[in-house]
Amino acid sequence: MEPGITSRDIGLKIKALRQKAGLSQEKLAEMVGVTFQQVQKYENGQTTLNVTKLQLIAQALKVSVIEFFTAAPIQGARLTVEEDRLLQAFRKVKSGELRECILTLVDNTNRRAR
Repeated sequence: MEPGITSRDIGLKIKALRQKAGLSQEKLAEMVGVTFQQVQKYENGQTTLNVTKLQLIAQALKVSVIEFFTAAPIQGARLTVEEDRLLQAFRKVKSGELRECILTLVDNTNRRAR
């Protein structure tokens, strides 16, 4: 059975929303009452957020808590250098069949890493 939204998914959403808001990890940490290292752990999915902290982060980022549980992409979110390289390389693949194989490989790799 596929898991629903994971800590990693929420962390990626926090990072994207933080960047969109123009906040550093340090500033968000200050607003929420944690260390910037803790924000890093949230963003990397290493630490599961409790409801209280998730609400504080949502308030700091001026979004609804529901935003962390939607699959919609965040407009204006910056990609990391690695994400951008991967996206650019993927776009160069012309074969739909090969693209599907790449996606399957990534999906299988993620399942094994959990």
